[in-house]
Parts: sequence; C-alpha cells; structure tokens
Amino acid sequence: MRTDKYVLQVISRSRFRSAIIFILFFVTTVCLFGTGLFTGNLKNGSKKLYGQTYADMIVVPEAYLDNTKDMLFKGKACSIMFKDDVLSGMNGVSGVEAVTPQLYLETLEMSCCADGGIQIVAYDPATDFAVSQWTEHSKELSGYEALAGSGGTMKKGDKITLFDREFTIADVLDETGMGYDNSIFIPYETADEITSSEEYKFMFGEKTGLVSMLLVKNSPDGDIKETEAAVNSALAGSEAKVYPIDELSADLRSHIDLMTAVTKIVSAFAVILAAVALFAMVTITFRQRRRIAGSMLSAGCPRGRVLKYFLSEYLFLFAAGAISGILLVCVFLLPLHEEVKAVLEMPYKLISLSGAAILAAKTAAVDMAMLALAVSFTFVGILRTEPAMLMEEQV
Repeated sequence: MRTDKYVLQVISRSRFRSAIIFILFFVTTVCLFGTGLFTGNLKNGSKKLYGQTYADMIVVPEAYLDNTKDMLFKGKACSIMFKDDVLSGMNGVSGVEAVTPQLYLETLEMSCCADGGIQIVAYDPATDFAVSQWTEHSKELSGYEALAGSGGTMKKGDKITLFDREFTIADVLDETGMGYDNSIFIPYETADEITSSEEYKFMFGEKTGLVSMLLVKNSPDGDIKETEAAVNSALAGSEAKVYPIDELSADLRSHIDLMTAVTKIVSAFAVILAAVALFAMVTITFRQRRRIAGSMLSAGCPRGRVLKYFLSEYLFLFAAGAISGILLVCVFLLPLHEEVKAVLEMPYKLISLSGAAILAAKTAAVDMAMLALAVSFTFVGILRTEPAMLMEEQV
C-alpha cells in the first residue's frame, strides 16, 4: 500500500487521536511563532533605544519632557512650543556634531483646519538627520509638500488639508516603530507661515521661530556626559535642558525586556507541556498498534517501511499543525499591527520578511524536535523487538 494512502486511512479512522496530535502542534506553533513575532516586533521597534537612536540627546523645556517622550515613543499627539533662541546658543558647543530643530503641531479632530486629529512635525530639511533615516526625500521637501508616516492611509501624491492649506504627499516614510508613524511632516518655513498667520493667532500668537525640541547628535569621538554638561552650560538661563535619549528610554527598555522575558517563559512552559503530552499520545498509540507493526513484520514487510508508515502519519499531522499555526498568527497579527502598536504605546515595528521566515523555521525546528523525542520510543520498540513479541497481548 502506498504510504500516503495508508496515512490518510489511519488518520481518518483515528480522528480523535489525530485531532489531539494536530492541536498539540498547532498550539505550540501559535505560541512560539506568535510570541516570537510579537517580541521580534518589539525589539525591532525599540532597537533605536539601545544606543542606535537617530539622536543622542534632545533639548526641551523640562515642563514638556513627558509630552515629548509620549510623542516620540508612544505616538501621542501634542503641541509643544517655545522660542528658538536656544538654537543659537548651541553653536560651537564642544562635542556637538549636529543640531536640528523640530516643531510639533497638534490638529484637532473634526476641526476646520485639518482632515482629522493629526500630529504635524515641522522639520528643517537643510539640517535634518532624523527624518532622513526613513526617506530619501527629506532634503528635497519644500513649500506645500509633506511626508506621511507609515501608520496612516496616505500614499504618495495624495492631498491633505492642514490648517486650511492643501499639501501634497511627496513620500511615505518607512515604518519607524515610534510616534513618527502617525505623523505628517512639513518644512519649517511652511510651519512659520502657519504660526505667524492672523487666522491662527489664537493658537500660535502670530509667532515665527517656534521650536518643540532640538535633536542633538554627539561627535563620534566625544564623551556624551561631557557633551551633556557643555550643552547645559550653553543653555544656562533658558528654560530648556538637554536629556540623553538613553536615559529617557531607560524605563521603556526595562518594560520591553520584562515583556520579552515573560513571553519566553510562557513559550518554554507551552513547549514542555506539549512535548510531554505528545510523548504520552505517541507511546499510548504504539502500545495500541504494536500488534499491527508485528503483523507487518511477520508478513515480510521491511522494518524500514513499517517505520516509514508510522513516521509519515506524524509528519503529516506535524506539517498540518505547524503551517496552520503560522498562517493563523499572520492572518491575526498583521492586519491588527497598527492597533497593537496603539494599545502597547511603545515602539513596535514589523520585522523583515526574512526575519519572519527565520522565525518560522526555528518554530518548525522546535516542533520537529518534539516529534523526534516523542517517536523515539516507538522506533526503538519496533527496531529491537521481535515480530512475535510485538504481537503478544499487553497486560
């Protein structure tokens, strides 16, 4: 009998047992691949918080520090404004390689000045080193052109109305995993036009040169503590202070590390329980079917073919459970990516396709290791036991 035909017959006749084994592989795969994808997205989104950030320090008034952290790391819209006098004080500070300003303007949902509640980030294309990491068009932006974050529905060439001005989307940023994903970026000169206009005097007081935050890049050979002290000295007398990104993100990193550790522990327990259950199922099944194996061997069927029959059945259930589990995770998590990011309120960015493929392969390898351990007892029994003894009744 062909192996595939035999396997399908056995599975159809032992539906309950086959369903249990399928569920064990399915649940293990969902747990491992799902938690792995979740923690992978967390790490991918937060890797810029681990010494790889787009800026080494930020300059912001202490009163606005919490709002700034919420916008950068959680994507919460906010308006932060102070005069840019501090920018001139940064010139020539020891240890500072580059400085670029950003201005956050929060539009109101259902207001007359925007299509909806949107976080607008004004930046200076001439000095920018932050936005340029996620698009090649950051230096070219001018006039009523804008860049859109990856979290929205905007596409290149779309139109959007902000503060009664129509902007054209010049490009969509790559996913950053941070608050930038839900923002619209406009040139600083256009933001000055808005903040100085009479129609929005009630919001901005007809002012130009407003700043929400200065991003500071430390010199490659400079000590960040020394640079921090030099910047604070240059800012003496102003309301602004300098804050290293590593310090601002310390609490967030600890939360991410804790969540990662907890998910790994849960996954480990799930694998152990599934492995024990699978071993028990395979062992019981072998005791029930050892006479069938003995009959096959007595009829002249090679041991290799008998082993192939037994193994093919479990390999079929393994493949069905693993593939179904991976597909379920993808179907469930991918469409809800932005919702998950909003609920977490922390950096969260999809891993690459190659990274997901590697994770799926590792998950399948764990499932295969479970199967190998579970069927080892069966294989040893078939290989070492005489056919006549296999056919004996078990007490």
